[in-house]
Formats: sequence, C-alpha cells, structure tokens
Amino acid sequence: MSHDFPQRIRILKILFAAVCLVFAGRLFDLQILQYDKYDAEARAQHEQKSILTARRGKILVKKNRYSSEVTPLATNHTLKMLFVDPLLLTYPNFGSKDEVESQERGNPQLVASMLAPLLINAHCEEIDSCPLEIDPQKMNAREQTIIQAYQQSLVQIFMETERRRVVLNTDVDPIRQETIRALNLAGIKIEYGNIIADPVQITNIEQVAEELAPLVGSTSTDLTPFLQKRKKRYVEISHKISPQISEKILELKRDPEFRKLFRGIQLINEHWRYYPEKTLAAQTIGFLDRSGDGQYGIEGRFDEILRGHEGEISGSTTTSGQQLLGKGFGIRGAQDGSDIVLSIDRVIQNAVEKILEVDIKKFDADAGQVIVIEPQTGRILAMAHAPTFDPNNFGDVFSTFTVTEKKEEFDRADKNFNRRIPTIKSEKGYLFRYFNIWGPAVFRNKIVLDEYEPGSVIKSLTMAAAINAAEVTPQTTYNDNGPIEVDNFKIRNSESEYNGITTMIDVINKSLNTGIAFITRKMGAQMLHEYLKNFGFGQFTDIEIDGEAKGQLEFWQDWEESELITRGFGQGFTASPLQVALSYGALANGGYLMKPLLIEKIISPDGEEESFESERIRRIISEETYQTIKAMLLNSIENGVARGAGVRGHSLMGKTGTSQTYRNGKALTGLGTTITSFAGFGPYNDPKFVILVKLDYPKVSQWGSETAAGTFRRVADFLFDYYQIPPED
Repeated sequence: MSHDFPQRIRILKILFAAVCLVFAGRLFDLQILQYDKYDAEARAQHEQKSILTARRGKILVKKNRYSSEVTPLATNHTLKMLFVDPLLLTYPNFGSKDEVESQERGNPQLVASMLAPLLINAHCEEIDSCPLEIDPQKMNAREQTIIQAYQQSLVQIFMETERRRVVLNTDVDPIRQETIRALNLAGIKIEYGNIIADPVQITNIEQVAEELAPLVGSTSTDLTPFLQKRKKRYVEISHKISPQISEKILELKRDPEFRKLFRGIQLINEHWRYYPEKTLAAQTIGFLDRSGDGQYGIEGRFDEILRGHEGEISGSTTTSGQQLLGKGFGIRGAQDGSDIVLSIDRVIQNAVEKILEVDIKKFDADAGQVIVIEPQTGRILAMAHAPTFDPNNFGDVFSTFTVTEKKEEFDRADKNFNRRIPTIKSEKGYLFRYFNIWGPAVFRNKIVLDEYEPGSVIKSLTMAAAINAAEVTPQTTYNDNGPIEVDNFKIRNSESEYNGITTMIDVINKSLNTGIAFITRKMGAQMLHEYLKNFGFGQFTDIEIDGEAKGQLEFWQDWEESELITRGFGQGFTASPLQVALSYGALANGGYLMKPLLIEKIISPDGEEESFESERIRRIISEETYQTIKAMLLNSIENGVARGAGVRGHSLMGKTGTSQTYRNGKALTGLGTTITSFAGFGPYNDPKFVILVKLDYPKVSQWGSETAAGTFRRVADFLFDYYQIPPED
C-alpha cells in the first residue's frame, strides 16, 4: 500500500502538469495566436460607429444666357415614405398584455378611404398642375372609379396582419417544379419558377419542411422558420411623397378624432436625388440608381467628385450602451461632394427638346437628336434626345407587357411592322416588349455614344478641303453626264438626274455625288484622309461623358477608288453626331476645330472653383476658304435643295444629309430605312450657333431635305429670337 501511494502521486502530478500544459497552450492560442480576432470581436461589442452621410453635389446650369444665376438640374431632396403596421391598424391598442384577438379592433377600411385620395396623388406637385382634389363629391365618375380601386387594394394590405407570401427559392428548374407540385403541399405554390410559401395555409409545418427542404437546397431545421406564422409589422406603401400630401397625412395623424386609428400609419424621411426639371437634358445628366451610384452622363462620369466622402463617429460604450467620451472617441467629418456647372443653356435645351419631340412624331421617326454648340468656344448649349426619360423615375423604362408567340410571329411577318422594336425573351420563354418601345436604350446619349455614316453633310467639308488645297474653286466645272463607273460600282446622283457642265456651287446646291467624285479624284486618298482627320473624325473629342464613340475611319492606303469617292460624301466611315457638329463649328468660326466644352466649373464644398476655358485644337482651313465655303452654304439654303431649312429674313448656312442603312451587308431602300440629317449655322456675319439635327429612320420621307431640314429651321428660328438677332435687310 505504501509502495503504491508515491506512484499514484507521481501519476497525479503528471496528469496535473498535462492539464496545465493544455490550458497554457489554449491561453497561448487565445491570447497570442488569435489575439487580433478576439480583440476585434471585443471592440465590436463595445464600440459604436455611426455613419455621417455626405451631401451629393448639385449639377447646375445657367438659367439663361443673360444671367449668371444658376439653377439645378440635379439636386437633393428629402421626401416622406409612408409605411404601415397592419397589426396596429387592425388592433390600435396592440402592445398591452392582453391577447391580440381580445383587443379592440381599429377601422382599416376607414383609414384606407381617407388615404386613397391622397396617396393616388402622392407624387404630384403644384407645378405639375396635378389634381389634388380629395373630396369624392367633387370627383368625376372616372376619378371615383380609380380611387375606389386603389382604396380596395389598400384595404387588403391594411387588413393582412399575417405574412402570406414568403419566397423560398427562385428560378427552380422545371423538373423540380413538377416534383414539388406532385407533393401537393398545403400553402406551397410555384409562380414563374419561384417557390412561394403561404404560412397561413400551412397546416403541418414539420411535414412540409421535411419534404420540401431537399428540393430547395436546405434542411428542415433551417426551412422551418420561413414556414411559421408571423405577424406582419411593416409594409412600404409609397415613396417620394410630395410635401403637400405628406402634410395632409400628418394632419390626420395629429387630429384627436383619428389619432388612434392612424397609429399604424408612419411617415419617415428619405433622401432622394431629385431632378427638378424632370426630362430636361436627361441623357446628359444621367441618374442615380437604387444603390446611390451614378449611371450615365455626368452622374456616372463624375460620380466620385459628386458623392463626396462619408464621415464617421466612433467610440467605446458601456455595457448599457452609453458613450465613453474619453475612450477611443473620435469624429471624422463627412466631406460633401462638389457642384458641377454645365455649359448647357437651360432655355435652349428646353426649347429644342420640345421641337424635337413634336418632329419625331411628325416625321414618324424612331428617334431624333439635336445638338447646338457655340462655334467660337465649343460650348455645348443643348443636347436633345427623343424619346427620352425622367431620371426621377428611371425604372419606368423597364416596364414591359407580355406578347404571345402568335402576336410576335404575326408582327415580324407584317411588312409595315417596325422590326427594330425589340422583343425580349425570358429564360422561361416568355415574350415581352417595353411600354416605351425602346426600353433602357433611351438612357444613352446618342450624340456622344453612337456613331453612324453621316452622309451628304460631309460634302461641305470635302468641298472646303478641296478649296483650301487649291484643287477647285467655286467656279470650277466638270461634265455631269451620267453615273460614274468605278470598281464594279456606279456612283449615281440621289435623284438620278445629271446636269451637263456643272460648277462646284451647284455640286453643293444640288448635292451631287458625281461632283464629289470629281473633287475626291483630284484630291487623292491621302489628302482627303488627312483633312477628315483634321476635322476630328476617327478620334476622340475628349468630352466629359464616358463611352464616347471614336468613329471608324480606315487608313487611306487601304481605300479602293470607290471608297475614296464614297468617303467624300459621308459613306464608308462613321462618326458621332458630336464630331459632325464640331466639324461644322470649324466652318462657322473661321476654320478652327474646338474641343467641346461641357463642364464650365467644378465648385468644391469650401467654395473653391475650378474653371474650364475653351480650347482650340487646330486650324483646318484658311480665312479665305472659310469665307468661300460660308458663301456657298448660304447659297445652298437660299437656292439649293436645302432651302427648306431657311428662316425668312435671316441668313443661314447648311447642308442636307441622307444616310443609307444596311442589313446583312445590303443597302436598304425606301421609307424608314435612312438616317436623315441637317447641319448648319448662322447668322452669316457673326455665327452664334451651330445646329446638327439627326432623325433615325423617318417614315414620312427618306430625305434630309424633307425631314431634318424642317427641324433645323424651327430650332434656328427660335435661336434668332432668343439671341435677339434682328432680321437682315
């Protein structure tokens, strides 16, 4: 016995040492090896951080050309969002110790009847002349029907105190869908490939969870909470509620007679990017998406500068959550975003958009763009697009309606159907079309981002280049005696009319392709290519909008003779409308290619301003050539095919353009197959503006002289009035 005792003591000591070693190892692991991890967790429990939001910078323009005062096209707005607690609407005293079912019931129907006339106008503002009438006795029959339907939808939302729709899985493959349907589980249904649970209808949660879990990639334990009944406490009803409507709702909540009934109605502040001019310059401005990120236009390009930097309040807290000011407390202030002032003239932009909106309908065009620039500075005064969108409600462009396969086949077979209208096919095989016809394509600033074959507007540049190179003069003649055969092609005039001995003046007046063939052959490929490059084609303008189109202009050594000729009248190379407008700016300002000026100022939060000035890129033609081509383009509007662009009593210079389009490499012909345009400037003695009009696929006429020229005339007429330029003698 005495012999075993020391042995046992030794064993106990060894065991004790082993235990101590294990604890020491564990302490070493926790305190040394995993120190950073647990230190971070401890800090997270005792530190609080609050984000200080930064004010996003405004996008501003001058109110008009006579004022230095600016007005916002993009600013920040605080509006109310209304949400409801259906449980409180049904049981206004909820919160006491009594069971819900034994409590006094509210009157959700009455609340819905009072809110419906207000919320139906939730986004109206006085400047929109929206109907703010809330007295049913003063509504017409149609208005009453709309209000009643909306009221019924609110009643359903207000009285649904249990959650009835839980999405368990999305995009389920067809085989699993059929398997789930075959189970015939109460409260489980499939909608458009999504598995939906209605907890109220589920009678045996354990069974449903057990059978459904493997089919949704889950376990019965994890799935069960989603199948259980829960009270519905939060339903968003309306966002961006106008101040007038918000105040009327708050009045009802404050009214002693209704205060209790409206306990489940709540209004909270939401901060929104707000575009007070709605569609004005939408493609230039862009928009802020749901995540607060800038998309397209200035919002996208200058997102970082506009958004600023968030701040932070941080510090340690007690176990009860009280701030310890001396323990790690710190404040990093938010840095607001900078404001950006654009060159856009609000008055011109607004007027041009209205003209364009009317004219794309008048000429039945798919779309249209107009750009107005100041030739001496390159300042962009307007970039108008139609159709357009409202950045406040950018999501509306994604709204679609279903199309049957039979309808789709019928439309595509109909020769009068516009085949460019997109139809979307979902993964499930459903067909949709956009309510706005073109969907998110309206976001694009086509003036900057898209390229096209500019067509006959380029003839003015080719003529200016030839005159500047002393290859021709206005009085130079050639024999226009028929089509020109070259490289197995025939170069024809647009109307297949030929005029015999013809001057360069008539080449422009009558827009003769054969005359351009005569000129380009004299110039040669290298010279024409050099002038086209000098006019800005095939290179970026460096405008401050992401995704700018460079255009395609092949190197001159790769040209066939037929390509030399067609490039002289705007075919066989592509350009953006912006590039074409800037090239005409050189014809209007004495021969200088200007860098486009869209951003005039960036104003930092502390008031410091960074200004941007106009910039000449290069001189292309001489003063003498400038005066000569200007006179020829004046004559074109007064006596040529461009006469439809003239404004009585005022001098204008310009040229028509009609561009062919292609399908499968073959040129299309007829109505609705061309892109028509008109480029010009005025007045003669001191050009103040350059205008480029581009209409996509007009179906009333295929010619620029009969479509875009009319739009140009209306824009020019407005500008003469706006600039207060009196009629000339």
